[in-house]
Amino acid sequence: MEEIIRTVEKCPSGALSYSLDGVEHRDPDRDPLITVLKDDPYCVTGGIEVVGHESRAEAVSNEHCTLCRCGSSKNKPFCDGTHWEIGFTDGDS
Repeated sequence: MEEIIRTVEKCPSGALSYSLDGVEHRDPDRDPLITVLKDDPYCVTGGIEVVGHESRAEAVSNEHCTLCRCGSSKNKPFCDGTHWEIGFTDGDS
């Protein structure tokens, strides 16, 4: 159970969640921030609203998400992990 909780809490997309004793885990309050992750998506935290897209799925975090950088996501503007499949990199390391 502890390993599952750690995995959910590390999820950058906000798509995973868990409940303990009927109480849903809530994301921590963070300052708004967008981080460029090496060879990965943009990591958006702090409840920044993403406009110009259909609403996120029910129960998906509004506190954080990941946005596509590779241009190949089938769920744009959100990352769906396609960058791993296509071998996306930032180029020179």
